[in-house]
Parts: sequence; C-alpha cells; structure tokens
Amino acid sequence: MNKKRNYVIGYLYLIPALVIFILFTYWPAIYSFYLSFFNTTTSVGHAIFVGLSNYAYLFRTGEIPYSPYMAFEYSLIRFSFAFIISVAIFGWIEKGRKISKNLIPLLIVPIFALIFVYPSLSVLGGNVYIFILWIIIGFLSYFFTRKMEFYKSHTILFLLSLLGLYIVAFYIGKRIDLYLLFFDIAQNNSFVMSIWNTFYFVIIDVPLTIAISLAAGLLMKNLPFFKAFFRTAFFAPYVASIVAVSLLWLWMFNYHYGILNYILSWFGIPPINWLNSASLTMPTVAILSIWEYFGYYGLIFLSGLQNIDQEYYEAAEIEGANSFQRFVYITWPLLSPITFFVIVVSLINAFQVFTQVYVLYNQMPGPYANSGLTMVFYIYNTFYNEQQMGLASAAAYVLLGIIMVLTLIQFRTTEKRVEYNI
Repeated sequence: MNKKRNYVIGYLYLIPALVIFILFTYWPAIYSFYLSFFNTTTSVGHAIFVGLSNYAYLFRTGEIPYSPYMAFEYSLIRFSFAFIISVAIFGWIEKGRKISKNLIPLLIVPIFALIFVYPSLSVLGGNVYIFILWIIIGFLSYFFTRKMEFYKSHTILFLLSLLGLYIVAFYIGKRIDLYLLFFDIAQNNSFVMSIWNTFYFVIIDVPLTIAISLAAGLLMKNLPFFKAFFRTAFFAPYVASIVAVSLLWLWMFNYHYGILNYILSWFGIPPINWLNSASLTMPTVAILSIWEYFGYYGLIFLSGLQNIDQEYYEAAEIEGANSFQRFVYITWPLLSPITFFVIVVSLINAFQVFTQVYVLYNQMPGPYANSGLTMVFYIYNTFYNEQQMGLASAAAYVLLGIIMVLTLIQFRTTEKRVEYNI
C-alpha cells in the first residue's frame, strides 16, 4: 500500500511540469502541423483548407526561362527525389515483409523512370530507344551491386543511374548544369534560397566548430597553468545573451573602426566590408556562431579527454609513439562518443540559426538579395510580417523533416563507428 502511495505522490509532483510541457511544447507543435494545411491571413478563424498546397508553394519553381537542357535537368532532379523516396519505401517494406531484394531494383528502375523520365522524352529528342538504354543502364548497375548491403547497393545504383542519364545527355548533345538550375530556382523562390543559405552556413559552421572545439578542449587539458581562467573565458560567450554577443560582433565587423579590420591592417590586408557583402554574409554569421559555441563544445570534449585512461598513453609512449600518433590512434577513437554527440547537437543548432542574422543585419535577411535568409528567418518573416501562419507552419515542418533525416543519417552512418571506453 505504501508503495502505491509513493507512486501516486510522485506522479502528482510530475503533473504540473507535464501540463506545462504539453501546453507549451506538444500542443503548439501539433497545432502548427494542423495549420500547415490551411491558408491563413490575419485571422485563423477564417482559415481555408488547402491540403498540401502550402508545401507545394514552398517549392514552386517560379518563372524560369527553361531551355531544353534545363527541362532535362529538372526531370533529372525529380527522378533523384523519386529514387530516394522509393528506396526508403521499398526498404521499409522489405524489412517488414521480407520481400526479396532481387525484386526491388527491378521495380524501382522502370516504374520511376516511366513516371518521372518518360514525360520528358520530348527533351530527349523523342527517342524511345534512349529511354530504353537508360533502363538497361539501371539494370546493369543493379547486377554489379546486388551482393552488397541493401542501402549501399541502392546508393551505388542511384549514382550509376544518374551517370547513365549524364551519358544519355552527352549522347544527344545536351548540356547539364544542375547547379545553375538550382540557383535559378532559388532566385525565384525565397524558401529555396533559405534552404540554400542554411546548408551553406551548416557546411561552414559545423566542421570548423568541431575542429576548433576539439583544439580548445586539448588546450584546456594540457595547459600547465591558468586552466580555470581559460575554461571560464572560453565558456563565457555561450552563457552570454546571443543578442549581446551579436551586438558585440556588429561593432567588431564594422568596416571603418572594427577590430577585425584593424588587426588585418597589421598584415597589410585592406579592410573587408564584412556586413555589406552578399558573398560574405554566411561566412560572417558562421564566424560569430563558431565563437559563441566553441567554448561549450570544448568543455564537452574536455570531459571526454579527462575520462580517457592514462594507461593507454603510457603504453603508447613505451612503444615509441609520438604525440601525433597518440592522438590519431588513442585520443580520437576514444573520443568518438563525444564527437558523435557534438556533431548531432551542432548540426541541429546550425540549422536553427536566426538571431545572429537578425541582429547583425538590422532585422533584414542580409545586406541585399536575401543573402542571409535562413530557414528560421523565412519562417519568422512569413509568420510575423506576412501573417501567413499556414505557410510558415509548413516551412517549419520542412525544416523539422530536414533535421530529422540528417540526424537519422548520422545515427545510421556514425553510431556503428563509435567506440565506447568501458
């Protein structure tokens, strides 16, 4: 009886926190998903159900001056997405129903080629034989990879199938430039531009943050003195207000009297217009973000470094290993759990970049041409300024989907390589 009474008392203590969590976390998330299927203006009460129209509008292509090769590339992009989706669906079916692996590629290649590539046969010169040639390339790709693991074989099959399309395009004299096509779409679609900018920021921010954080962790561990001072100094930007930090860097990036340009002048480098260059917008924001987070991740790396048994290093020294070899063969492998955690967390944080852009560029998405428009900034602007709650909710769930997919990919590809020091 006393045991049940203790359970009841424990749950009663949890109820207030649970109610707050449901009201301020779960309910907004569920309701925003509901709103993503409605066209809303200034009043949610007058919302009109539009189904998936908000999601389709986010990826509209706009008025692009299509040429034949652009149409071909666009069909290639559609096929790529279709192939990835089909691999995921068939992989799930196979896992649940034990369908033969031999059947899956034979279904994927012709069905999705027929759906997504056949309508563009006019672009291929109306030559059905070229279409058949592409299917044959897909089948041959499968037979060369059928003995590999499921996802490895289908990844190679996917890449070889794209190579087959490139060969076909070269055969019929079409020029392929997917980068320019995507850039043209981004210029006509602010949401695609926000995806472009966000990925650009992530590519710059995450690797440099991890590398500098690891260096900071090693420095804090190996310093002979002033360890407490450097730990506090490195961690201070993380606990400081992001708005205050951004205002500080707003002064440091100043073209005329900023400290960065003053330091560059020591080396004879002319001043850089950090805040008024579209090409430097994302690198500028990345510098601020790296400075803010490297101390926090550095302390996480430090905790991992301190948990490595010193006997490994002593044995390596006896065997004649130098400091670099000790780092490569001992420190780095045993830090893999910490590195895995830092990669996942830093990637999620990087995709949510907003405040830095908002403060540095005076509530604007960059100096001009939406060069600083990130996905969160797009959601904020669509929701608060344009009052399109349904569209903003759809964009938020696209961002959630991207983060979830990338996180799952990291777990699938990285977790198996993690070595736990038990």
